Amino acid sequence: MRILIWHGDLETVACWQTAFGVAGHAVRRAMSAEAALEYLRAEPFDMLLFDLTVGRESGLAVALMAEFHCPDIVSLLIVGEPQRQHNEVIVDSTLFARLASLRCVLGVGTPVRDLVTIAEEISCAPKADCAEIRQSAPQICENCHIQSACDRIPEQSKRRHVSAA
Repeated sequence: MRILIWHGDLETVACWQTAFGVAGHAVRRAMSAEAALEYLRAEPFDMLLFDLTVGRESGLAVALMAEFHCPDIVSLLIVGEPQRQHNEVIVDSTLFARLASLRCVLGVGTPVRDLVTIAEEISCAPKADCAEIRQSAPQICENCHIQSACDRIPEQSKRRHVSAA
């Protein structure tokens, strides 16, 4: 798997880069939004690990451009400070509507081994629904910052099914 990492926690990013490399994945680390965009223009990537802001730069803009340059890319948002608002973008379920490639929102404190497992599981089945992913890699839900929104999806599906009958 080819992974691009754009995140402000440099010490943690170095740990991620090492862990993914040891697991046999090719990893690029961008130090700025412009560097991330240059990588995206030049190389195909399977996955983007990013935060919503790094310094004053927008991670959402980088993730949207990643979708444009690499249509099959999968994105994992790794939030540096879970209680913070990122330039008026609140970390909640609406991000999934804004960013089609987004599969998971995790905290920066997610253990590295779990992050690698989650990323590998998501990349193997990027179109799987939450229930399938929850069964195959429960670490995803344990560390997810918007689990309550995901938990409501089956309820909404049942209501739609009942009302259609």
